[in-house]
Amino acid sequence: MKKNLAVVFFMSMNFICYSNVPTKKSKIVVFTSKGGNAHMSACAVLKDALPECEIKLVNPIYDFFHNVFDGEEWHSALVRNGYIRSVNFIVHYPAKAFFGFKSKTFEKRFTTFLQEEKPDLLISVIPFLNYPAYMATKQCNIPFMFITLDADLETWIFNMEKCRDHNFVMSVQAKTPRMLKQLEKAKIPLRCVREVGAPLRKDFFTPKNKKEIKKEWNIPENKKVVMLMRGGTGSNKLVDYVRMLVKSNKDLHLLVCIGSNNKLIKSFNRIKNSGRVTFSVIPFTSKISELMSVSDLLITSPSPTVCNEAMYMKVPFLIDMTSTCLFWEKANIDWMKMNGEGNIFKRMNQLNKSVAELLEKKENCLLQKPKLKPTLCFNDEIRKLVLEKLKN
Repeated sequence: MKKNLAVVFFMSMNFICYSNVPTKKSKIVVFTSKGGNAHMSACAVLKDALPECEIKLVNPIYDFFHNVFDGEEWHSALVRNGYIRSVNFIVHYPAKAFFGFKSKTFEKRFTTFLQEEKPDLLISVIPFLNYPAYMATKQCNIPFMFITLDADLETWIFNMEKCRDHNFVMSVQAKTPRMLKQLEKAKIPLRCVREVGAPLRKDFFTPKNKKEIKKEWNIPENKKVVMLMRGGTGSNKLVDYVRMLVKSNKDLHLLVCIGSNNKLIKSFNRIKNSGRVTFSVIPFTSKISELMSVSDLLITSPSPTVCNEAMYMKVPFLIDMTSTCLFWEKANIDWMKMNGEGNIFKRMNQLNKSVAELLEKKENCLLQKPKLKPTLCFNDEIRKLVLEKLKN
């Protein structure tokens, strides 16, 4: 009897010892960019979806260029100031030529980096560099996946037709006809492609107290709320929107989200609130989900991040097509029209009429139902996909 008790005691002590040994977290390196809000939002969602993993964010484009110039900030400045045609030209031609010419250089840099870091998985949420990143993971025997954030894959699958074994996985929000054509042209088999929905930060899933939010932000209860937003870098076009909307004969309150573009504040200070239209200038904030929850309408560029958030919050939106948009964002318009209640305006003098029509449709419950199936939950789908790659 004493012998049996001793055995039980010994086994229980061993169990306690082993249970106290911390399990090693899987290490994931994520290639990202500070040049776009979509990239950082996707990284935040990854951290939320994979709390048991150690995630290290790396900015390979900034790391390569910053000693000469900050290419990402330069890109953001051009977009912010409306030089869209210039950006489209640069991305179409010089950028493609450069990243194609320097592919081997990036591959060597990535290989050295991965050998030092020894991650269990490499994830990329940036375009242009997925081919050299994939080749580096092959040399290091590390699984690779990349998460696309646009409805146009041109920059995301750049040079990927050079792959031979296609031992990688890429995620898309949904397989659209445009994407299928681009995948076929790049000779990427559909077995490598997974639909995961749109990345949304966890604050979009939390319940909202609309009355308290309006009180906190001094939003009038007796006016329709129109949110103006053009990404985290803001845009000079926001000023044009407000100048036009203050002429409206509707009772409106405008939430003007300028992001990090604080230089715009002086321009807004020179615009007077009309009797019926008032506005608040909102600098960079982490509470976009709260502001969107109390909005009746969103006016924005065809940014996938902002419009996906609006679709989830069931906020109708107007997309600005008064001038050329970024070529990789143009494909988002069809996706947004199919998956949510949205429209475009092509001339600034159409803005007030378009706002009035969409608000009236919403008030009379005449908004069309989404033509596509409900979006997948990105957090759940990407978690399953990552854990699957870590096991292989």
